[in-house]
Amino acid sequence: MIVDKIRRYVWLLDTIYRAGERGITFDEINEKWQRYDLLSEGRAYPKRTFEQHKEEIQETFNVEICCDRKTNRYFISDRDELKNQSLIMRWLINTFNLNNIISQSKGLKDRIGLEDIPAGHDYLIDIIDLMNNNCTFDMEYQKFYADEKKIYRNMEPYGVQIFQRRWYVLARNPENDTLHTYSLDRIACLTKNSNTFKMPKHFSINEFFSDCYGIIKDTTSKQHIVLKASTFQAKYLKTLPLHESQQIVSEDNAFTVFSYDLCPTFDFKQKILSYMREVEVLEPISFREEIMVEIERMIKVYKEKPV
Repeated sequence: MIVDKIRRYVWLLDTIYRAGERGITFDEINEKWQRYDLLSEGRAYPKRTFEQHKEEIQETFNVEICCDRKTNRYFISDRDELKNQSLIMRWLINTFNLNNIISQSKGLKDRIGLEDIPAGHDYLIDIIDLMNNNCTFDMEYQKFYADEKKIYRNMEPYGVQIFQRRWYVLARNPENDTLHTYSLDRIACLTKNSNTFKMPKHFSINEFFSDCYGIIKDTTSKQHIVLKASTFQAKYLKTLPLHESQQIVSEDNAFTVFSYDLCPTFDFKQKILSYMREVEVLEPISFREEIMVEIERMIKVYKEKPV
């Protein structure tokens, strides 16, 4: 199975990477391999299989595993390149490594909590297959705020994105030549058709959403946003930035001021409101007023007696 192959590739990549610049011998790799029952089932790592995995890793991930013939130690030729690999590469390595570790720690299964993605998996593999072959699809889609399902035809899948425990497909609708995101858990039926499309060169879903927080990209213009966060909340924002444009403007014992350059869409507005009084919008005034309107609506709701 391809999943088993990728699991082996990722394990080998991570094992050699963790060995650092000094490298690691094949005997040391074999010893670690045999300790992972999920991979080896207790058997030795054949040298021929190891060499084959090396070649397939270079073809699949464009990462070269080299050997210093003086010491017979293996190392990754460009560690910085692997370190700076794309998000999907890092996600893949982290996911498979975690899966390997958990599988080897069955006694801890009730002590490791993971966040589940409840729906959408059924169509994820199908859509990735369509993307791989630049094929279009038809789908029956039910929006949360719509009473009836809608049929979309000849949709062109540009990419997939995960956000807040939901998978989304970014697809072009040829009827109106627009790109929209569609939640996979709202797809009632998806069918591959015989049509193909030409994918734009150098398209990147990360670049497409680079000015956004979340998966909404609408007519909202990019703005310079300034937030003031309490010392408590600032610690979280420093270690897990809201957006790649995040910068610290100033800080003291009470507050830290952050700046962002992004489109303040619905997703971003919801995120700011979730911080409650710990984060305040300073600029621009228009966005500050939007947040104020939402807060006033919330106050009105809570002032009314519950039914």
